[in-house]
Amino acid sequence: MFEKTVPIRIRLTAWYMLLVAITLAAFGGFVYLNLARGLYAEVDAGLRTLAQEAARGIDNENGSLRFQNTDTSSLISSAPSSTLREAGNGVIMRLLNEAGNTADGVGEYARLPLPHRLQTGFSNVRISGEPWRVYTIRIELPSVHSAYVLQVARPLGAVDETLERVAGVLVLGIPLVLFVAALGGVFISGRALGPIDRVTRLAREVGAEDLSRRLNLRLPDDEVGRLARTFDDMLTRLEAAFEREKQFTQDAAHELRTPLTVMKGTIDVALSRPRDAADYRAALLEMETQVDRLIHLAESLLVLARAESAKLDLNVEPLDLAVLVGGLVEQLQPIAEAKGVSIRYDGPGTLPFRGDQDRLIRLFLNLLDNAVKHTPAGGSVTAEVTARPGSVEVTIKDTGPGIPPEHLPHIFERFYRVDKARSRSEGGVGLGLAIAKHIAQLQGGDIRVSSTPGKGSVFAVSLPTSR
Repeated sequence: MFEKTVPIRIRLTAWYMLLVAITLAAFGGFVYLNLARGLYAEVDAGLRTLAQEAARGIDNENGSLRFQNTDTSSLISSAPSSTLREAGNGVIMRLLNEAGNTADGVGEYARLPLPHRLQTGFSNVRISGEPWRVYTIRIELPSVHSAYVLQVARPLGAVDETLERVAGVLVLGIPLVLFVAALGGVFISGRALGPIDRVTRLAREVGAEDLSRRLNLRLPDDEVGRLARTFDDMLTRLEAAFEREKQFTQDAAHELRTPLTVMKGTIDVALSRPRDAADYRAALLEMETQVDRLIHLAESLLVLARAESAKLDLNVEPLDLAVLVGGLVEQLQPIAEAKGVSIRYDGPGTLPFRGDQDRLIRLFLNLLDNAVKHTPAGGSVTAEVTARPGSVEVTIKDTGPGIPPEHLPHIFERFYRVDKARSRSEGGVGLGLAIAKHIAQLQGGDIRVSSTPGKGSVFAVSLPTSR
C-alpha cells in the first residue's frame, strides 16, 4: 500500500536516508568504540607502567613491605599516558597482604574497595558514584615469605567526559546530516525524475487525434535521457502508424466505393426501363467484373492483416524454385505477347528449395504481373534465379519507364501507386508489392528495388535456404 500511494521521489529519498542513517550509525559506532578502546588502552598502559615503577620502589621494613617513595608526582610524570599525567594526584595506590589488610598506601586509598579474592588484572569500580580504573598485580619478594598485592587506580572521569562529548556530537550530528541528506535527496531526485513527470503529463495529454507533440528535452545520455528520447521516438512511430492507418482506411474506402458505385450505376441503368436479354447479360457481366475486383481486394486485405498480425501460417514443403518461376513466366507469356512485351526466364533448369509454394507463387506472380503491366510495347521482362551461399535470389527486371527516386521509399506501402490513374484503370489496388514484401519477410528473406527512370526497374527477392 505504501509503494502504491507514496510518490517514487519520496520513496527514493526515504531509502537514501535509510542508507545514510545506517552508514552514519555504523561509522559513528565504529569511531566511538575505537576511541573508547584507545582511551582505555592508554589508561591501562599508564597504570601498568605506574605499577611497575611503584613495585621497583617497594622496600622490606622489618618483614613488612612499604613504599620507598610515596611521592607519586615523579612516577606520574614518567608515565607514557597523557591522560594519566592530566589526572595528577588523583591516582591512588595500595599494598595489601594475603589477609587483605593494607600494608601501605598512597593517596586516598581507603576509598578503594578491596579486590575480590585478591584477583589480579584490570577492573572497573565506582567510588562515590564515579568510575575508576583499577590495576592489580601480585608482588613477591625473596626476602618476604608471604605474597602481597599492589593496586593502582585512577578516576575515569576525563575519559568518560571525552566519550560523552563524542557521543553528544554523534547524537546531534547524525540527525543534522540526515536532514541535510534528506534535502539533498529531494533535490536530486526531483531533478532526476523531473523529465519522467514531463513524460507522464505528456502521455496523459496526447491522444490519437494529436500525436505531433514531443518532449524535446536536452538531457545527457543516461537512463532518463534515453527514456525521454525513446518516448519521443515512440510518439514518432505512433504518429506514422496512425497516419498509415488513416491513409489505409481512406484508400480502402475509396477502393471499395469504386466497384460498388459501378455496380450501383449498372443496376440503376438496367432497372431504369425494360431491356432485352442481351442488355441484362451485359449488366450482369459488368457486375461480375466488379464483384471479382471486390473479392480480390478483400483477399488482399485479409492476407495483409494476417501477415502484419503474425497469423499468416506457412506450409513449408520441398519444391523446385527454378521450375516454379519458369512456370509463372510461361503462364504470363500470352498476356505479355498480347501487349507486345517479351518475357523470358534466365536461370538453372532445377533448384531444390523448401518453402510455401502458394505464397511464393503469389509473390513472384505479383512481381511478374506488375513488370508486364508497366513495360510498354517493344520492351522486355526477365526473371533470373541465382543460387548463392545460404540463399537464393530471384530477380525480376523490366525495361519500363522506371520509378522516380522520390517514390522508391514508399513503393512497398499499402495502396501506394506511382501512377494512380493508370494503376486503377488497369485494375490494380496498390496492394501487390506490399503483399510481396510481407511474403518475402515471412519466408525469412527480403525484397529490394532499384530503378533508373527511363530505363526500367529491378526487383530482387533474397530467400534463405536454411530455415
